[in-house]
Amino acid sequence: MRHVTRSLGLCALAVLAFGVGGTAMASAATYPLTELPEIGRCVPAPGNGGFKGKSAHCTVKSPTHTGNWEWEPGPGAKGTFNEVLNGVVLETTTGRKISCHAAFLTGEVTSGKTERFTNLTLQGCLMVGPNLLCYSNFVEPGTIETSGPLVGELGFIPGSKIAQSWVGWDLKPESELSKTIVEFQCGEAKPVPVYTVKIEGSVIGRTKPLNRMVTSLGLIYKQAAGIQNPTAFTGGVEDVLKQITTPTLNPTEPKEEQVGLAAGGEMELGEALEVRGKER
Repeated sequence: MRHVTRSLGLCALAVLAFGVGGTAMASAATYPLTELPEIGRCVPAPGNGGFKGKSAHCTVKSPTHTGNWEWEPGPGAKGTFNEVLNGVVLETTTGRKISCHAAFLTGEVTSGKTERFTNLTLQGCLMVGPNLLCYSNFVEPGTIETSGPLVGELGFIPGSKIAQSWVGWDLKPESELSKTIVEFQCGEAKPVPVYTVKIEGSVIGRTKPLNRMVTSLGLIYKQAAGIQNPTAFTGGVEDVLKQITTPTLNPTEPKEEQVGLAAGGEMELGEALEVRGKER
């Protein structure tokens, strides 16, 4: 649950950089902040724009700068958004699973490359197998909340079999001093929970549609047997998540494993924005 020249460190989801075992942490130098992919606005500029076309698609350049549209990276007056992910499953490479009914995130687009989340809440969370409810506060079993902000960063991801590239958000903790995305407990707290769980690192999920102004963006995170797909931005370093599960009554024996995230949902934008993945 990585990589431009650093702006947020965003949707820190740029975002999340962490190594598993000997895996190198993602750097912040893969994608210059001024290059594609970018999120922003294709705004009217009749006869004086850098892009041409009949509708708001800033993909076809106007060499004479006499087009009808101009590209403005980043948000306008209202860059806030609400994000909902459904069917959230964290699965380790040894088959351990934690499932949640849904995840709710609140944040804002902070530049043409980054986003920042001020809140992440997971609901209906269960450690599968022993069927232990997970929580960040024992009075709200099944509910997990982050303790610090997250950021996300936009980059190209592999997988497309057509000319148009795929684009994804890389999510991670905002602070470069912390690898932890979220920490919680599982199991009834009488007198103590059964496990403490940390999720560290970063994770990349695909976003679409591309190259048109929309008020909602789709998001999908894929994994198989604990391995994220993708594990890195195109041309970037490996970007993965790690789960540390510690038995509360035996804290000297934590189990560290690579973990993958599966989920799908929507980012509802406060204003129409475009994720631009190509130009010609």
